[in-house]
Order: sequence, then structure tokens, then C-alpha cells
Amino acid sequence: MHFKKILLLLLLFLTFLLSCQQAKESNKGDQKLKVIATIFPVYDFARNIGKDKIKLTMLLPPGTDAHHYELRPEDVVRVSKTDIFLFTNFEMEQWAYKIINAADKNTNMLAVETGKGAVLLPFNEAEGKPEENVSRFDPHIWLDMDNAQKMVDNIAAAFVKKDPRNSDYYLKNAHDYKLKLAAMDQRYQTELNGCKMKTVLHAGHWAFAYLAKKYNLKYIAAYNIMADAEPSPQKIVALVEQVKRERVPCIYYENMINPRLAQTIAQETGAGLLKLNNGNDVSKSDIKDGESFISLMENNLINLKKGMRCPKT
Repeated sequence: MHFKKILLLLLLFLTFLLSCQQAKESNKGDQKLKVIATIFPVYDFARNIGKDKIKLTMLLPPGTDAHHYELRPEDVVRVSKTDIFLFTNFEMEQWAYKIINAADKNTNMLAVETGKGAVLLPFNEAEGKPEENVSRFDPHIWLDMDNAQKMVDNIAAAFVKKDPRNSDYYLKNAHDYKLKLAAMDQRYQTELNGCKMKTVLHAGHWAFAYLAKKYNLKYIAAYNIMADAEPSPQKIVALVEQVKRERVPCIYYENMINPRLAQTIAQETGAGLLKLNNGNDVSKSDIKDGESFISLMENNLINLKKGMRCPKT
């Protein structure tokens, strides 16, 4: 009888150990990749690739200017605890190397330059070159859909590297999302073809050069790359004269920047006002309402067609 009791206790103990091991494996399988993305385009691309397999947060608060962002100690702590840190490139987030170096003690954190391999537009090819050499290249790379697809590839590769067990899931989602980007690119190509106007006069900072170059548009911006740099009075007068001379029907303004300058030019010239979003400037309410990179680009296309007097499709 004593032997039977010992055997029973041993069986119970072994059953307990087995159940603990199974629970441990189950919990391990349920763990999601912890991902931090700096700005909205990177965040939205990652959201479409990782979906329910990742726990995704955005480092910068919505509406924050990435060029001037001041790192906080808590940012370094957050990144050091994550699995993957996604940023655009060192032109957009010039402070990224600081946060990567500071978080380097966490050997498990993978820092990913999502814009690696993208085609860059040098500022010396554009009026948008800042007086101070803040960046060598225009950092708004995602407004070229080819670059956006490259960013998707880089994000998917990072997810696969960190979580190879779900590689098929990530790669399929990336493929599907790239098809959406390609379809949007084709819409721009088709629907902006044959427009009466080819000038995009933007009373904001230099943000849409990639989009203009991609679709053979003439792009003029009132500000340089820095959104807080005020244009000179001479620049404003020149813009007013150009609108009158070329009979530009609409002035474009940005989503998160005071439209005062656009309104001033419109009042002086009789031109209309239309909004463009650079794909990054979103508010908390925008995210809550389900805005996405694709929806922002759809709205931009609608307003570009209005302002450029494009044929109806």
C-alpha cells in the first residue's frame, strides 16, 4: 500500500511538471513581438504586416515634428525593452542613432532603418534645400510608392528575423499590402494624366517633392524642409505673382500647419484652398477614426485632381 501511494504521488508530480511545461510552451507561443515605430507611415506599414502577431506602439505622439523631436529618458527605456525598433532613416530621425546607442545594452533589440535601399532625392536638386544643412536628402521617402514598398519589405524582413515561426504570415501580409500600394500608384498615374494644370503650389514646408517627381508635376513650396521656418516677404510676393501669372486655381495647405499663409495668398489671388497630407501628420482623433496611409493618399489624390483640373475618371 505504501508503494502504491508513492507511485501515485510520483505520477501526480510528473503530470504537474508536464502541464507546467505545456503551459510555458503555450505562453511562449502566444507572445507577440513588441514593436516600436517612430512615425505614422512606419507605424501603419508595420500594422498592416504584423497585425495580430505584434504589439505595436508609436514613439512620437501624433502630430509631432520628427525633425525637431527632443528625446526623453523614457523613450530610451521604452526602446530598450522592445523587440524591434523601426525608424525611417537618419535623414528624417537624425536623433535615432542616439536612442539606438543608448539602448544598445539590450542585445535583443533589433533596430531597423526601414528606408534602407530607397531612392533618395537630394536637396541640391530642389528649391527646398534648407539654409542650414539639416539634411542632405528629402526624408519624406514614403510619398514615392516604390520607396513605400521597399519600406514594407524591410519591415517584413525584420519581423521574419525575429519571429521566423510566423514568417509566412508576415510575408503574405506584406505582399498583400504592397499590392494595395501598387494599385494606389497606378491610380495616381492614370488619374493625374491629362490634367490641365501641372503645378502644385504648396503654402507649407517642403514635403511633396517625391510625389511631384513621381508623377511629373511642378512642385513649389513656400517653406523649406523645416515646418517652423517662416518664408521671407520676398518669397511670399513671388508666390502671389506666380499664382496670378500662371493662373493657379488652388493653393494647397498642410493638415497640421496653420493655413494662414495659404489664406493670405488665396485672398490676394482669388485662388481656392485645398488640403494635402504628407502621410505623417495625423492627430490622435485621425488614428482613432481609422485613418491609414492609404486613406490619406486617397484624399490627396482627390484634392490634387480638383486643384489641377484633371479629367473625370
